[in-house]
Amino acid sequence: MEKVFCISAGQLHTKKRDLLVHRKNRYLNYGLLSLASILKRNGFGTIQIQGNFDSPETTLSVCIEQGILISSAPVLISIPSFYAVSWANEFLAKLKSLSPKKKVVIGGRWVIDGQIESMKRLVPLADIVFDGMAEQHILKLVLGNENAIQLYSEKSGLGMDASLDYSLLYERELYQPSIEISRGCGMKCSFCQEKDEPLTPLKKPLKILQEAQSIFIDDELAPMNFYLEASIFASNQKWCEQLELEVLNNPISRFNWRTEARVDSIRVKHLEHLYRAGLRVLDLGLESASCNQLMAMNKSRKPKDYLTKASELIIAAHELGIMVKVNILLYAGETLATIDETLSWLDRHAEYITGVSVGPVIVFGWENKVTNYLSELSLLGASEACKPITGVTHINLSKEIDYEKSLELAAWIGKRYSNEKDYFALKSFSYFSRDYSFNEFLRDSKPISEQLNYRISSS
Repeated sequence: MEKVFCISAGQLHTKKRDLLVHRKNRYLNYGLLSLASILKRNGFGTIQIQGNFDSPETTLSVCIEQGILISSAPVLISIPSFYAVSWANEFLAKLKSLSPKKKVVIGGRWVIDGQIESMKRLVPLADIVFDGMAEQHILKLVLGNENAIQLYSEKSGLGMDASLDYSLLYERELYQPSIEISRGCGMKCSFCQEKDEPLTPLKKPLKILQEAQSIFIDDELAPMNFYLEASIFASNQKWCEQLELEVLNNPISRFNWRTEARVDSIRVKHLEHLYRAGLRVLDLGLESASCNQLMAMNKSRKPKDYLTKASELIIAAHELGIMVKVNILLYAGETLATIDETLSWLDRHAEYITGVSVGPVIVFGWENKVTNYLSELSLLGASEACKPITGVTHINLSKEIDYEKSLELAAWIGKRYSNEKDYFALKSFSYFSRDYSFNEFLRDSKPISEQLNYRISSS
């Protein structure tokens, strides 16, 4: 069959400050890789190419080298965020100028969000706009045949239980791989896109190990680690013990991994089992240490208990040797007083924390979809600052902290708790290209140290 090109749209600019070190991140589109893997199992020659922060011209050159102009199959373009729309439009303009009849299908669950006609206007050169999750429909989209039947079983070929075929990923050796272990969340945090998506059970430990073993590369680049992807890592005792047992019984399958959890979704008593099973980095969604802000964002109804759990979890993880990155969200109604509450809490735990990632709340979505949420934020004292692009609204958090001030505070807080070694350790574990060395990182960081959200040592 013809070769199908699966392209993850890149970005012309980084989401945060547009610095060279930020452009070294490689955020894997594992949802697209799932579709590419399904196509391969159905007999297609398939390749996935990530736009990352490369120019559309650079990515198109790679596609041409790989045969995009001689394949008659549709091109699949995933648009993972509104920030990627401008990149996708430039890429499509250049592709269509060389191959005007090339059929292009675009998708992007969180971007399209039911607004197919609006998306067609936003990306006019796309031939088909697909809304939602495409796993059950991908063969029909590629063949243009409503009666196409995909060759899969529930256990091995579709959805979260299906293995990702990393051999399809262009320059796969440069990416730190991901394994999807659950979907959904359903915890009702007001800022979360998956607040109403039901949580699925964790993938079976043996299946995770088998996937990891099939993907792992032992080479001269930075060590290969895994991100166990879950919107919320909701562990339970039996699963943790089983994962540990499988790892200890299969030493050839041992690997280090990272995941993201809520303070109240993972228990201290689970950490020792998880550490022995390879957990080395925990992204902890604390969001705030201000009781008022935690309740405002619907993060917890008992914020004091929540913060007590967070403290116990962070200390226990540190004592085991697990790096903890704390995520902080500057939310509507934020003031210098509420930020000071969070800083005081973080200061008390600074020795146990490897890094702090901070950002102001940004509202994503089509205007008709976010009106109610913006009204909710306004009741907390926030106001709209600007709409830099379609689908993105920047917020003045309060009369005291406007959008620009929130960016300054975010960078300052990050620098307060992260030095260059800790920052590189966290980034290289999961996001930096595996050929990006610490010396190169320092070379890129030192000239712009004032703009960074981590400290550079004077030595």
